[in-house]
Amino acid sequence: MSCTRLIGVVAALAMGGCLIAVLRADGVDTTGPIGALTMENVPGRATGPVISRVALDPLGRYLATTGDDHVVRLWDLRSGQVLRRLEGHTDWLRACAFDPQGQLLATAGQDRQIIIWDVSSGRIARRTGSLPAAIFDLAFSPDGKTLAAGGFESALRLFDPATGAAAAALDTGGRDVRALAFSPDGRLLAAAGSQGRIRIMAVDGSGQATDLPGDGRTVAALAFRNDGAALASAGDGAEISIWDMATGSLAATLPARPGKVMALAWCGADRIAAGGSDNTIRLWEPSTRREVKRLAGHTGSVSTLVFNRGDGQLISGSYDTTVRLWAMGQ
Repeated sequence: MSCTRLIGVVAALAMGGCLIAVLRADGVDTTGPIGALTMENVPGRATGPVISRVALDPLGRYLATTGDDHVVRLWDLRSGQVLRRLEGHTDWLRACAFDPQGQLLATAGQDRQIIIWDVSSGRIARRTGSLPAAIFDLAFSPDGKTLAAGGFESALRLFDPATGAAAAALDTGGRDVRALAFSPDGRLLAAAGSQGRIRIMAVDGSGQATDLPGDGRTVAALAFRNDGAALASAGDGAEISIWDMATGSLAATLPARPGKVMALAWCGADRIAAGGSDNTIRLWEPSTRREVKRLAGHTGSVSTLVFNRGDGQLISGSYDTTVRLWAMGQ
């Protein structure tokens, strides 16, 4: 079949471990996954759990997945097998995050509690107690001394992961928090939600904060570039925004695409992956505003992304109950 006969058709398959790539008529290379993690079925349901978040430990050994069956799964990435099922939550899990040393895993969601797990034993190290609202996102500071939590309230809450004690509450100026990100140097914390703007807060106790305006529509994903010089944001709006952190100005916008963006991950200095409600992951080159690749294979919204810098693979989770692995070659 010629490429011209593939107009409008996603033609990417992974068959028998062999990747097939097709150049679409619009010039964008579309490829399929190189692997997948298989979820077991949930009792009383026909399918496995919806995947709401994945987190990768700093050494690239373990992957944590959370979803709507209230269970945290800790995976061995080399074998693709579940090492442990961590049970202690009582409702849909929305967020998970490893500390920078890979010794602790924090999880949270609709049951309004944060559980901090000891990764080596799989046991609960501590709980925060009941919080005022459900939690939507978690982030550890780069030094591991602060755990930030945001959800369906205006306050962004900071905790000491060593004790589980509340350390501070920061005003985000909005109705809720859907996305969080620490800058790589740990000096700044970005938060955004349904109010549409992004609040950049100093975490040194000074109370300094500034707002990036956004477009007034829900921001569902934030990601700092590895050097901290740029911040990407996206959500219900038409475009992905790239912000210059030195000036606080909009450096670039990536063209409108189908669906809502639910997840972002930098895959290098000038590559960013975006996944969302059109079931597709799009790889962009911000410097040229060019879409350079599409990753096709999910059959539900792509809810979460993480880039494994150790092996150059992108990991995605989806409402289709699967986790998939993608090669990020040029």
